[in-house]
Amino acid sequence: MKNLIKSILPHSIVELYRQHYGNKVDADIQVINFQVNNFCNSRCVMCDIWRKNDQENINTSQFKEVLQDPLFKNVQHIGITGGEPTLTKNLAEYFQVAIEALPKVTGLSLITNALLPQQIKTIVKDIADLCKVNDKHFSVMVSLDGVNEVHDLNRGREGNFLKVIEIINWLKEEQIPFSTGTTITKVNIWNMDQVLNFLRNNQIYGRFRVGEFINRLYNNTEGHAKVLRNFNEDEIYQLLLFYSKLEYSYETDENVKNTYRSIKNMLQGGQRLIGCPYKNRKAINLDCHGGMAYCAPKSKVIGNLLENSGEQIYKKNLKVLHEIEKNHCMNCIHDYHSDPTLELKTLLETEKKYKDLIKVSVYNDLKDQFSVNYTNSNPEKYKIFIVGWYGTETVGDKAILGGILDHYSEKYGSENLDIYISSLYPFITERTVYELKVRATVVPVYSEQFFQRASVVDEVIVGGGPLMELDELALIEWSFNLAKKNEKKTTVFGSGIGPLYSDEKKGAVKEILKLADSIYLRDNKSSNFAKELTGRDDILNIGDPAIKYIQKLKKAVNVSEVPNKFSCFLRELTSEYFGNLNYEEYISFKEKFEEGLARNIIYLSKKTGLKPHFYAMHNFVIGNDDRDFNYNFVNKYFSNNDVYIEDKLSTVETIVDSMRSSKLNLCMRFHSVVFAETLNSDFFAIDYTSGGKINSYLSERNKLDHMGVMTDIMVDETYLYKKMMQINLV
Repeated sequence: MKNLIKSILPHSIVELYRQHYGNKVDADIQVINFQVNNFCNSRCVMCDIWRKNDQENINTSQFKEVLQDPLFKNVQHIGITGGEPTLTKNLAEYFQVAIEALPKVTGLSLITNALLPQQIKTIVKDIADLCKVNDKHFSVMVSLDGVNEVHDLNRGREGNFLKVIEIINWLKEEQIPFSTGTTITKVNIWNMDQVLNFLRNNQIYGRFRVGEFINRLYNNTEGHAKVLRNFNEDEIYQLLLFYSKLEYSYETDENVKNTYRSIKNMLQGGQRLIGCPYKNRKAINLDCHGGMAYCAPKSKVIGNLLENSGEQIYKKNLKVLHEIEKNHCMNCIHDYHSDPTLELKTLLETEKKYKDLIKVSVYNDLKDQFSVNYTNSNPEKYKIFIVGWYGTETVGDKAILGGILDHYSEKYGSENLDIYISSLYPFITERTVYELKVRATVVPVYSEQFFQRASVVDEVIVGGGPLMELDELALIEWSFNLAKKNEKKTTVFGSGIGPLYSDEKKGAVKEILKLADSIYLRDNKSSNFAKELTGRDDILNIGDPAIKYIQKLKKAVNVSEVPNKFSCFLRELTSEYFGNLNYEEYISFKEKFEEGLARNIIYLSKKTGLKPHFYAMHNFVIGNDDRDFNYNFVNKYFSNNDVYIEDKLSTVETIVDSMRSSKLNLCMRFHSVVFAETLNSDFFAIDYTSGGKINSYLSERNKLDHMGVMTDIMVDETYLYKKMMQINLV
């Protein structure tokens, strides 16, 4: 009806129609965001309230008058902010008024910068006691924008971080519910992983927002544009990694997860994927003068509650709200949590549907019933579809992909190739394609496109990586199955095999090998296992595809000059490599190994005068971000030692440089061993696979003397030094 009217009536009449019917929509305000003052003792890079020195605010009597407006009869929560709210010394009285004036309020909250610890403790204790007596829930949010000096830099106050810690510890002692709130800017972006590790290690819950242009913060300026939503390609990718970490391994509230999913979508150029309580007419913003705004980020003050009724102000100015919805809402990245949009619901439902298919048991049930037929859109080019664990790739996987693409480009000519790469998490592989400087289409695994592409390309290729104890082996089974049904070629190219524990997963690997036209594996152990499993004698060991790519880059990468550098490429021990241990045994072994490893590194550093540098071969939470291991490992064992931790992104080029510029490389990740050996660097490997792929790789190269075992590291702090002495590395 509205579209019909809009198409036939003049604009002025349409506006009258919209105002009339739009104003019929009643607000049901359930949340108030109240700024009790408009001055602050922080000097935050994302806010200019502190520059205003606005010392005027409504008193408690006026505040009571405001809250008694019928517009607020259903309010369930009020959050009191500022400025810095604890600079209002009678702050507890405002909470008292809120409890008395809002008949349905059940929760009250406060946010603080922690800059005046003693004053804050007194005020917060009074408010907590008040809420307890009145049976109201109370919580505090403490601003935490970084660890140590990074927080102080973002907040503009030296020593602020230590005061945050003091307030956090006090809130714990007093058993007052609290969380932390982090605002991400260009200043602190590379410190977010350390913040999250701090929260995890101290069992603190926190939330993370991307700094936004917000009217009430007076930050819509050219200066603030340099630090707000002004991220380069590396910073955007780091944020995508970080919000994925929050989504998959930290946050448990589904609404907050949806907020993080929405932020990720917006960082990639999309629109907001969640609603907003302000847009949904469930929340309102009140300033310290009695002024009301539809929302904090983009609304102007639409009226003063000391002069007019809230309902009248709200309804009279709905045109302002409509304009905000039209011009700003879908691009607002601020973390107001609300229901998912239809677009997000559809994305999640589609992902779940296809995830249910990518299981070995489901494949076994449906493989003979499921077929897909599509038309080849461009028969002139040779089409390859590379499948495997892409979307979770390590630096080693990036080198593998580079090697495979070089092989096929040499074979068919790059101009004659159409390249498709399946991805479990497409933004990861989009980044890999960007780093490798290749033209390729990334295909989401959990989509119809995946099944379509496997059916129409000329060749489906398992692109390296291990065929191991993972349910996602089904994605390879499906791609090979559909390719064979459509008479397409299937190739296993440069993979390893194992570890495998269950008969189901062994059966899945057998199925993959049975469906493969050509099988090229990366080591003799895998080749022999595959021959025994299948009875085939046409299986070849071609080595790791990453090797040729690393050799190519060895000539191209300029090497940094860093004196006395000792590089460590470590990883967390994960349970899939300890299938013979129960959980308690695994944790005990892991802790003893890490302690022994730290003692060995410290001893080696002291004996040689080399400074440990910790690098990451993997940056994604799925598969474990090695930077997290490095932060925790160093914080726990190296507090009195001079070390370096790389917190930036890892690429094939940066790893080549870090190894070649080092006097000694200590390697755990399998491909760190491949890199180090291929680059002819001085290295020593730790066999965390207990006789698996690292052992096989070095055995074929007669370099088992460059490898040590975990059990010896656990019991002897001189072990690494002595082993390296034996082969003249130190």
